[in-house]
Amino acid sequence: MTDEEIRRLVEPILRRHLGPFGFETAEVVSGRDHDGDPAIFVRAHYRPSDPRTAGKARIHASIAIADALSERGEDRYPYLRHLIPDAEVSP
Repeated sequence: MTDEEIRRLVEPILRRHLGPFGFETAEVVSGRDHDGDPAIFVRAHYRPSDPRTAGKARIHASIAIADALSERGEDRYPYLRHLIPDAEVSP
């Protein structure tokens, strides 16, 4: 799958799971992980919010993304990063 196809697939998943916590949009970039294996890097962008409020929702979103990609034959691992303005750390 292309990065754009993956973005169109994962944005609704992120919106469903993380919209109530300030999710706005996603970026997808293909690359290689720390072991050199092919990977998918998803960057979820948020409105300013308290990053601690969405813990379980983030886990469920990550699982839903991995499941959706796997169902479409994608075998690269998706890494999900949360970018929250004004947060001390991007969890």
